[in-house]
Amino acid sequence: MYRFLRFILHPILNLIYPTTVIHKDRFTSESAVVCCNHYASSDVIVVANKLFKKDLNVLAKAELFKGKFSSWFLRKMGAIKVNRGTPEVSVHKEILTRLKKGKQILIFPEGTRNLAGTHDMTDFKSGAGVYAMKAKVPIVPLMFHHQGKAFKRNYLIVGESIDLSSFYGKNMHDVKDEVARYLHDKMEELHVELDAFVRNKKGGKKK
Repeated sequence: MYRFLRFILHPILNLIYPTTVIHKDRFTSESAVVCCNHYASSDVIVVANKLFKKDLNVLAKAELFKGKFSSWFLRKMGAIKVNRGTPEVSVHKEILTRLKKGKQILIFPEGTRNLAGTHDMTDFKSGAGVYAMKAKVPIVPLMFHHQGKAFKRNYLIVGESIDLSSFYGKNMHDVKDEVARYLHDKMEELHVELDAFVRNKKGGKKK
């Protein structure tokens, strides 16, 4: 169902959310935790449309699953229901199972949308790093240049895969916050790279 809808909607979404993907070749087809900054609900649609060709596995807040149809549809699209306050053990198991089966899980590590629309990211939750370490998979960072608006050009950069193997074997509880900060720093570096690209693209003019 996901592939069919993506095929049908791909040209329409390209028109509504025109997005230039930078370093698309960096996006691995192997199992990974994919992390992205988060401005709006449309971020999921854009990332899926541009990068997730075969299927989509994404964490989604429990509030989106309230209706019977929405719950059915989201699960068909590959969404994993997460209670942000107290995620169930079954959710953790589902995420790790999909990663170990070679899937890519899309996670917004800030845990919520950046409603202010600024460049500043909030502190990251520890989940993305924990899942990547437990499944022993890399993290693929993504970064939107700014808050997307319909029919307005935006930019999405794919960063180099982040290897967390130096943290393997350490007590998860002791290092999870350190890993979250490390990931945050790496994505801030990606933001700088993206800003430089956009400035050069626009002839040195600041947005």
